[in-house]
Amino acid sequence: MNEEKIKIKKENGATGLDVATGALIFILFTTVILTLYVQIYKQSAIIKIHENAMGYIIQICEDIDMREYGEIENLQEYTNLIIAKTGLPLDKYTLTLTQEKYIDSHPEAQDIVKRINVNIRYNFDGQDREIEVNKIKVKE
Repeated sequence: MNEEKIKIKKENGATGLDVATGALIFILFTTVILTLYVQIYKQSAIIKIHENAMGYIIQICEDIDMREYGEIENLQEYTNLIIAKTGLPLDKYTLTLTQEKYIDSHPEAQDIVKRINVNIRYNFDGQDREIEVNKIKVKE
C-alpha cells in the first residue's frame, strides 16, 4: 500500500488576522453596548426631571384650589410664596405664572372666572423643555 502523506498546515496559535478580527468585534460590541447604556441613562434622567417638574405643578395646582379667588391677584407675590412653599429649586427649574380673566375678553361679564397658566421650564443636555398646565379658578 502506498501511503500518501497529506500536508496539513500547522496551527501554532492565533495569527495576526485572528487577533485583529477579534479586537474589531470586541470594539464594535463594546461601542454598541456603551451607546445603549448612555441613551438609557439619558432617558431615565429626563423622565426623573420631568417627573419632579410634574410633582411641583401638581402641588401648585392643589395650592391654587385651596385658595380663595381673590387671594391670587398679585402673581409675583404668589409666585414667591409658592416657590418657598414647594421648595422648587430655582437652579433647575423656572416657574412662570400668568392669569387671564374672563372679564378681560368680555367686559360685560362679571369677574367670576380666571385661567391661571402654570409653566415650568428646565434645561437638560442643552435642550430647553417646558411643561404648561392651565388651571381654571372660579369665584365661589
